[in-house]
Amino acid sequence: MPVQKTTKDEIIAKSIEVFRKQGYYKTSMSDLAEACGLQKGSFYYHFKSKEELMQAALQMVHSYYTKKVFSIAYEKDLSAEERFVKLFKKQEPIITQDLAGCLFGNMTLESISNKMEFKNFLKAFFSDWIAAFQHLYQENHTEEEALVLAKQSVMEIEGALMMMRLYDDMDLLKSACVRVLERLKKQ
Repeated sequence: MPVQKTTKDEIIAKSIEVFRKQGYYKTSMSDLAEACGLQKGSFYYHFKSKEELMQAALQMVHSYYTKKVFSIAYEKDLSAEERFVKLFKKQEPIITQDLAGCLFGNMTLESISNKMEFKNFLKAFFSDWIAAFQHLYQENHTEEEALVLAKQSVMEIEGALMMMRLYDDMDLLKSACVRVLERLKKQ
């Protein structure tokens, strides 16, 4: 049987799920190799270290969110409320799969008590998310008010994701999103 080649992007995609479920610090290169169906040595052909792989994973997820999720906030043919609903529906299957939550939120919590080697990647993701929400809120609020509401919304959703994981309760996330939607409707 011929050896099946695994591409760098396939390795990153499979590793994202392992990192999201287990965290960065609790994941070994052996765990990642097993999830990808590779021998540990094969990993080092593509990535020098677990840190380099995590950076690639964060970049891949951020790129996906920028193109497929955050971009929805800037669509002109829908109201702010409709764009938020569409945005949430696009990301919901990703963040609720196995109740594992958001890779960036999980990584932020995990990194706080460790060295913050991924801080710039994490800040860039959350800054883009806040900017997308700020754009939604600016339909009915000043730029300054929209920024405050956008930060509040991202914090509320991330907090709900954390509580969703703790209590195995999807309704916590849905309730947070309903509150964000209600704030979008207020003028």
